Amino acid sequence: MKITADNPIRKNYRGFTLVELLIVIAILAVLAAAVVIVLNPAELLAQARDGQRSSDMKTVGDALAMLVVDNPSANLGTQKTVYLSIPSASAPSCDIAGLPSLPSGWSYNCAAPQSLTNVNGTGWLPIDFTTVKGGSPIPALPTDPTNNGSFFYSYTPGAASMYSVSSKIESVRHRQQNQSGIFTTNFASGSNPQLSSIYSGGDWIRVPGDSAYNTQDFWVMKYEAKCVDAGGNPLYVPTEGTYQTYYDSSAPCVAGSNRYIASVKDGYPITRVSHNTAKTYCASIGAHLLTNEEYMTIVKNAEKQGDNWIGGSVGSNKLYRGHTDNAPASALIASLDSNAYAGTGNTAGSEQRRTAVLSSGETIWDISGNVWEHVMRTPADTQTAILTPSCDSGSGWQWCNYGTATTPYVSAWTADVARDYIGASNAAWDANNQNTGRVYTNSGAAGGTVFRRGGNWGNGASAGLFAASLG
Repeated sequence: MKITADNPIRKNYRGFTLVELLIVIAILAVLAAAVVIVLNPAELLAQARDGQRSSDMKTVGDALAMLVVDNPSANLGTQKTVYLSIPSASAPSCDIAGLPSLPSGWSYNCAAPQSLTNVNGTGWLPIDFTTVKGGSPIPALPTDPTNNGSFFYSYTPGAASMYSVSSKIESVRHRQQNQSGIFTTNFASGSNPQLSSIYSGGDWIRVPGDSAYNTQDFWVMKYEAKCVDAGGNPLYVPTEGTYQTYYDSSAPCVAGSNRYIASVKDGYPITRVSHNTAKTYCASIGAHLLTNEEYMTIVKNAEKQGDNWIGGSVGSNKLYRGHTDNAPASALIASLDSNAYAGTGNTAGSEQRRTAVLSSGETIWDISGNVWEHVMRTPADTQTAILTPSCDSGSGWQWCNYGTATTPYVSAWTADVARDYIGASNAAWDANNQNTGRVYTNSGAAGGTVFRRGGNWGNGASAGLFAASLG
């Protein structure tokens, strides 16, 4: 049958109303937003780039290790030079904006675009991998997936086959390793990852064990504990007055508030924290508060390194004692290892150097001075009242020397505080002549229940590697 206008065939089809369409569109928009929030495409892409960076660091590190084994005398580049993976039209100068400032005497080096990935020494790494027996272990030098002034690979050579290669971490996931709250700022590999003058290398350092204290090798924070956000960025508030400290009593550094404990260069050190809270914070990142045995392992190791003495050899002149002269009257932010007097207003040769170098070549910041360090008296953290040592003169709470050359000095030690348990190797060394630090003691009466070590910014000559407060 032919359909005409006068006799149409009607079918009962029904479409969506405008209101229904708007409702569906709104629901889809909400779902799409939820998917974006959950998946966070920007973070996923950053994680992917970080995955490549981590893999590249291992690849380059393995290639460098192979080269050094094959040829221990190979030229690894010029010291105090940071070689970058970013190409530059004015190579070997770097015409890249936004690069971090370098310490005095350091310089950047960039390769030309056309030779950037060459493995024959003309690429961004100044190393000829073609000299390795069997040929280069890598076909081309990798470059950062972003490769600009914010994200790039860097290489720093040192003396005696020392070198490091580093890349900056971009994603929150990789900054917060294993979701444990232990943050890092970069991937690094090499025979000495601390050489980089723009990244801090590992923010935890390995300490050689000491049989005298029954310790094996262990890892410790390179810097005083800081509070950071979920992205690993240091938090500067709340502060206590003008002291440049993180006031933990006002805003506890706990994951429930998106605040985490970390060993990072920047930020204010945490203060106003009880001994037991400090223990809890350490446990929250899978670590533990330093025991006195571990603290002594660190400072005894440092004491035996000539680099930590102003005179350049053990026992020569005095030990460096860190920021302890109350100028400025506040804690200080850490810096690069090459800037060990950061914030003190002092220069090389002053006793205010804030770093100590260990036999392993690792550097630790502010183990003496800046702020006091909570330390467990024993591995089991005994917290009974301390039977304090006595001094040769005076009474009540006072600072007493270790050595007997200067009054007041400790004249009688106790079972709770034996000299070898807290003091320097040489019994004659004291705060006046060797900057060992002093003991704050109550002349034989009962003291506090825990140890504090190292001293703070205003303790002067009483602070030092072996300073101990028993109050």
